[in-house]
Amino acid sequence: MNRLFPILLAAACATISAKASACAVCMGDPNSYLAGASYGVLWTLLGLVGFIFLSTGATAFYLWRRSKAKIPPHVELVEKMTNEPDESDED
Repeated sequence: MNRLFPILLAAACATISAKASACAVCMGDPNSYLAGASYGVLWTLLGLVGFIFLSTGATAFYLWRRSKAKIPPHVELVEKMTNEPDESDED
């Protein structure tokens, strides 16, 4: 039944004969105010998604480069000092 359901659903959708209507932007005047606003919204959203992708990639690249960097000498010195055993604990 699980395999048959998508096939039956597709067949039912294909056999339904209904009149399809387009919006004013698709079927109306391409020079209308609504069409221009729709194009502007689409480009804005596309730019926003592109900005998010580029920001994510730039952050990943920054973190990758930072992980490959050598440890600064002052941090290395502090790590060596904290990893050495105390002389008072030897008793």
